[in-house]
Amino acid sequence: MLLFAHTGIALAAGRFSKNVDLLFLAIGSMLPDLIDKPLGWMIYGTPNMGRIFAHTLLFLLILAALTSYSGNVRIFSLALGVFIHLILDFMWFSPVILFWPMLGAFPPAQYVDPLSYMEMLLGALRTPLVLIPECLGLAYLIYFAMERKSNAMEYYRRFETFFHKQCHRIKAFVEDS
Repeated sequence: MLLFAHTGIALAAGRFSKNVDLLFLAIGSMLPDLIDKPLGWMIYGTPNMGRIFAHTLLFLLILAALTSYSGNVRIFSLALGVFIHLILDFMWFSPVILFWPMLGAFPPAQYVDPLSYMEMLLGALRTPLVLIPECLGLAYLIYFAMERKSNAMEYYRRFETFFHKQCHRIKAFVEDS
């Protein structure tokens, strides 16, 4: 999966819970790729090694333990986002990575230059298993932005009304003095 599926589907799932910080859920939904893509490139010399440490159950369990210990909603949201990411990446089809280090080292990946890697990622959009979640995620992100925009406008109107009332009070106070 790519950006829209991970973020959009995670935010759609978070919509049903009041105990989720949507910002941290969105960050968590991309966190494994934000960690592993650059790290895999630095360690293994290819962007094709983008599923390593943060795509493991161990990483998720560490976040879950931090959540349990702290009870922090933001860490919980981060962990939930990572969990959704692992599901959307179908990590159960890569048990050596998912259960690392129990099943051994990360499997080697063939070298791919950055341009070929981008072509490979975009080429995956030809398959319905990637294209449909990306479209659903993008559709939800558009809906989410439009919904937030109307909420933002309501907050702006409230602030503007409050601000004008305060200005009139100050003006009246100054004129009375």
